[in-house]
Amino acid sequence: MPEVLMSNLLPSSFFGKKKVAVKPEPSNRSVINKNDNLPQNNDYKNEKKYTKSLRTIDTNESSSSSSGSPNVPTSYPSTNAKLPPKLNENPSSSPIVNHPNLLEEKKNFVRPSMLNNTSRLNTSVRFQDTKTEGRPSIYLFIFVNPLSGDCKGKDLVELPIQHFRLRQFPHVQVEIHNILDEKDRNLGVESIRLVEQMAKDGQLPSLEDQQLSVMLSEQEQQESNLHKISDTVRTRHIHVWSAGGDGTVMSVFEMLVHHHIDLDYMFFSCIPFGTGNDFSQVLGWGRTIKHPNILGKRLQHLEELITERLEKSEAARLDIWQVEMTAYHGGYVRLAGPQRKDGHDVLEIDEREQRGTYPHMIRKMCNYMSIGVQGYVGSGFEKHRAGNRWMNMGIYTYESAKWVFWRRFPSVTSFIDKIKFKDEIILVVPDPDRKGTDGLSKGIPQMTKHPIDFVIQNIPHIWGREVDLWGEAKYGLEAVKDRSGPTDPENWTPQLANDKKMEIFTIQDMLSYIKKLANIRQHVSRIGQFETPFEIVFREPPSKQDKNWWQNLFVNKYRQRNVICIMCDGEFYILKDPKSLRFKRFAQIWTLGRLDEHVSGRLVQDEQVSQKLQKEQQ
Repeated sequence: MPEVLMSNLLPSSFFGKKKVAVKPEPSNRSVINKNDNLPQNNDYKNEKKYTKSLRTIDTNESSSSSSGSPNVPTSYPSTNAKLPPKLNENPSSSPIVNHPNLLEEKKNFVRPSMLNNTSRLNTSVRFQDTKTEGRPSIYLFIFVNPLSGDCKGKDLVELPIQHFRLRQFPHVQVEIHNILDEKDRNLGVESIRLVEQMAKDGQLPSLEDQQLSVMLSEQEQQESNLHKISDTVRTRHIHVWSAGGDGTVMSVFEMLVHHHIDLDYMFFSCIPFGTGNDFSQVLGWGRTIKHPNILGKRLQHLEELITERLEKSEAARLDIWQVEMTAYHGGYVRLAGPQRKDGHDVLEIDEREQRGTYPHMIRKMCNYMSIGVQGYVGSGFEKHRAGNRWMNMGIYTYESAKWVFWRRFPSVTSFIDKIKFKDEIILVVPDPDRKGTDGLSKGIPQMTKHPIDFVIQNIPHIWGREVDLWGEAKYGLEAVKDRSGPTDPENWTPQLANDKKMEIFTIQDMLSYIKKLANIRQHVSRIGQFETPFEIVFREPPSKQDKNWWQNLFVNKYRQRNVICIMCDGEFYILKDPKSLRFKRFAQIWTLGRLDEHVSGRLVQDEQVSQKLQKEQQ
C-alpha cells in the first residue's frame, strides 16, 4: 500500500528562530552534486555563477555560544544561502511552504503506532540521523498539463497534497505543479532554482549510496534492497518530468530555459498523457500510462509509476534543436486552429505571448518535423480537437480521409527551393512547374522527384509509432542525383538522437505513405544527414500575374495562396509566403529512459552506441 510522508522544508522565520551563517568547517564527507562522468552542456548559456556554501548551526551547540540565542535545527537547509540574482531581485512569489506539522516533534507527542511484524516503528524518517534527519537528497518536480489527451493529469493537480515522499524512498521528495497555472508554475520554477543553488553550495545530503548504508541497520539494508533506486538516478539532485503530450515536453523545456535553469544539474523524463507521445515511446515508457486512473486506490498507480522510473532508469543524451520559421514581407507564421486555452500547445505557457500572426517565430523541437502531409491534415484536425484521446484519433482519421479521397496534397517542391549549410548551397530542388534544369547550379546535388511530405527527424520515431524509417531503408537513393557532402551515403553515420545531426527523407505519394504505414519500409527516399546549422529555403512568392485566372481553377488552394503547413513535435503551424526554416542545435539534455530485462528505450540504445563509438575513437 503506497503511503506518503509530507516533506519538511520551511524557512526559519516560521519558528521565530534566528539562523547564523558561518564559514564551513573542513569535512571529510564528500557531496556529489552531479555525475562527473556526464559531459556538461554549455550551448545555451555563457557562464555559471557559483557562491560559497553556507551552513546553519545550532547556536546552543556549545556553552561558548552567545547566550539568549534560540536553537536552530541543524536538519533544515539555510535560507541565508546566496540565491541566484533572479530570486534576489523582485521575486514573483515566496518559496513553496510545506506542511508545518512534520518540522518539529514535541517530546510529549505520541505518534500513531505503526509497528510491523518486527515490532519496529514503520517510519520513513531516520530520526537517528541528526545531520540529514528528514531531508531529501533527490527532488522530483512533475509539471502536469491537466488538459492533455483524456485530461488524465487533472487528477494529479487536484490532489490535496502537493509535496510528498514515498515511504520506500524517503530521500526522494515529489512535487506536483500545474503547468497551465501561472502561479503554481512559477512556484515550481522557484523551488527548482532554490534546490539548484543548494546543490551548488553543497547544502544537500550526499547522493552516495555508501552514506545511506551507514545509516541503516543490517536488517533495514536487507529490506531496502527490495526497492532500490538505480545508480543513474542517484547521480543528480534534480529531476524534472513533464506530464502531458509531446507539446508539453517542449513546454517544460522552454520554461526551464526561460528561467535560466542549469540543465547540467537535472535529469528529464515524462509521463505520457497525450495522443502520440513519441518522446515517451523512445524513452521506453510506452505510449500511454498503464492504468486509466493515474492515482489508483490509495495512490497505488501513482506509486507504481514513480517507483518504476526511479528503479529502472538509465541516462541518455538528447539533442534539442531550435527552429526559426520566417515568412516573406506580407506573409506570416501562426499556430493552426482557433485561439483557445485547452492546454495543447507550447505557446499557451510562453510568457513572451507569441500567439498570433508574425513574420517569424522561434520554437524548440526534439522529435521530428513534417512539411506537407501531416501539417495539412493536422491543421484541419486542430479546428476540431476534442478533450478525449479516442475522439482526437477519430477526428484525425476523418481529416486524413478527406485528403486521401477528396483533396490532393500539393508537392512540397512547389515551395522548397534549396537547402543550405553554413550559407553554402548543398541541395537544389527543381520547380515542378518548370521544365528542364535551366538556372540550376551544376555539380550540386539535386532532387529528382516531387514528394508530398518532407520529414526532418531527430529521433528514430514517427507517427506516434515505433517506426524507424531511416534505419530500415535499403533503397531510395535515386531521390537525389550527383550526391556529395551531407547527401552522400558514404558520409552518413548511424542515426542517433545525440549526434548533433538530423536526417531528412521524403514520402513520394499516398501509395508510398500507405506502404510505410503497412510496414513496407525498405524503400525510403533518404535525402541526407545534416549537421547544425542548416536552413531550408523556400521560393519567393509567385506574382499574381504569373497565371491566368482559369489556370488557377485546377491548382490546389494551398498553392494558390502560397500556404504551407508544418507539424513540429505534435504542434501544427501555418506559413503564408514562407521564406526559410533555420535549424540550430540549441542544447543537449540528459534524459532518463527505461532499461531492464524486458525493455530498453531507443534513446538508451543510442547512448550505448554513442559511448561505444567514443571508446573506439580513443
